[in-house]
Amino acid sequence: MSKDFMGLDGKHVFFISDRDRFFFLFGDALIEKLGLPAELIVPVVFKSGLPPVNSPKLNDVSYLNYEDVGIEILLEAKSVTFMSLNEWNSPIAKRLIDARDEFLEKIYIFITDDEVDRWTKKFEMNGCLSEDLSLHISESCISVLEKVRYFIAPRPYFHKKICEVTRRNDIEFIDASIIFDVLPHYYSEMMRRVFSESFEYGKSGRRVLVGTKGYSWKDLMKFLNSPAFKKYSSNTQFLCFVSPTRRFLIEAFGLYRKIIGRDFFNITYLSPMSPQMYNAMLASCTHLILQDRGGASTARLFAKWGRGRIAVRRGSPNHVFIEECYGIDLYTYDHEKDINPDFFDGSGFDPSESAKNVCAEERRSLSVLSSLYS
Repeated sequence: MSKDFMGLDGKHVFFISDRDRFFFLFGDALIEKLGLPAELIVPVVFKSGLPPVNSPKLNDVSYLNYEDVGIEILLEAKSVTFMSLNEWNSPIAKRLIDARDEFLEKIYIFITDDEVDRWTKKFEMNGCLSEDLSLHISESCISVLEKVRYFIAPRPYFHKKICEVTRRNDIEFIDASIIFDVLPHYYSEMMRRVFSESFEYGKSGRRVLVGTKGYSWKDLMKFLNSPAFKKYSSNTQFLCFVSPTRRFLIEAFGLYRKIIGRDFFNITYLSPMSPQMYNAMLASCTHLILQDRGGASTARLFAKWGRGRIAVRRGSPNHVFIEECYGIDLYTYDHEKDINPDFFDGSGFDPSESAKNVCAEERRSLSVLSSLYS
C-alpha cells in the first residue's frame, strides 16, 4: 500500500475483479452525474484467477490491491459495494461478514439480471440454492445471500425474485436502476448531441438492428418470413451479429428469394467492435429487435437517445424488465414470424416519450443513490 494512503474513513469502497469492465462506467456516472468527489471512491482490485483485462481507470481515483487492505481498515469505510455476487468475490464478502458483524451495515450488492437469472435457474431445479460452479454459484455465495441485507437494484423487478431464492423477507433494496451508458458520460453526451439533435424519427431510411450482440440464426430466419420483413425488406437495411458459420444459410435464403422473383434484402453482418463504434452504429439505427434476455442497457440507451422503436417478445425477461423499470413504449410480439409492418411504419409512436421516461428514471435512481454515496 502506498505511503500516501490516508485511510478509508468516510469513503466508499468498491470490490472489483482484475477482469472488471463494469465499474469504470458506474464510477464515472457517480462522479459526473451524482457529483461524488473522486477522492471518496476507492476501488479494491482482487484476482479472479483468470487472465486479467486491461480496463480503463478513473482519473483521480486511487486503486488498491485486495492483498494490501486489512479488515480493520475496511471497517473505516462508509460503504462497501460488491459489483455483482459470484464465486470470485463472494469469498471476500463472506470473510468480512464472518469477521465482524458491523460489515452487515456496510455491505451492498449491486445486482443485475445475469446473477438473478442464474440463482433462479438453480432454485427452480432443486427448490433451493446449492453450489453449482457452472452457474457461478459457490458455497460462499450462498452463505453471503443468507446474511447480507442490502441490494442495489430496481425493487419492482428484483425484490420478489431475490426473496424467493434466498427464502428471506428481511432484505432491503436501494431501489435504483442503471445510471450509466455504454460510454463514459462526457463521450456519451457528446455522441448524443451529434446523432440526436437533428434527428427526426421516420424521416430517414430504416436501419434495423436485430439483436444487440448475438441473435439466433433460427429466430432470424423466422423474422425473414414475417409480414414486416416481406413488405419492407427491399428498402430497409438490417444489421445483425450472426455467427460466420451460419451466414451462408441466410445468404441461401436470399438467393432463393431472388430465384423466385422476390425483392432483394440488405443484411449487414456485424463483428465485435469498440464501444465507440458500437455507440455510433446504434445511434444510426431507427429500430431495434431485442433478444429475450440481455442487452437491456443497450435498449435503454437506444430509447434514452430517442432513436426509434424497440420490439421484444411478449412476456420475455427483457419485456417485463424494460417496461416495468423504464416505461419504454415497446412493440411486443409472440413469434418473430408475426412481426407486422406497423412496427416499421411508426404510426402512433413517439420516441421522445420513451426518452423522457428513461431520463426521468435515471434522475430518480441518481436521487436514491445520493443517499448512499455522499
